Amino acid sequence: MTQPLGLLLRQTEMRMQEILQDFSRIKRYAQLLEEENQRLKEALAALARGEGDAAAGVNGEAGGQLAALYRQGFHVCHAAFGGLREQECLFCLALLRGSSRQTSDFGGQEK
Repeated sequence: MTQPLGLLLRQTEMRMQEILQDFSRIKRYAQLLEEENQRLKEALAALARGEGDAAAGVNGEAGGQLAALYRQGFHVCHAAFGGLREQECLFCLALLRGSSRQTSDFGGQEK
């Protein structure tokens, strides 16, 4: 037999409350991710500003920090700065490779 309408309504209401709770948790998590992404973008921008000409690569502590961010799954290249990286990125790798040495193309010397 079918269930009484009152029981179906209570079950539906309970499920809707569960969905709202799930949605609230997801919304809080998305806000935290957005805040973290913004902090990472600001930190990367600050590193980039402090290093001068990006074409000459980054070096020292900043290069190590960018490499660490790349290993954590974030883009450090200009094309997708701060975005999540799903696979290797040639632009990021070129930037990081430039951080390990200055190229003669820009008047620097190999380290």
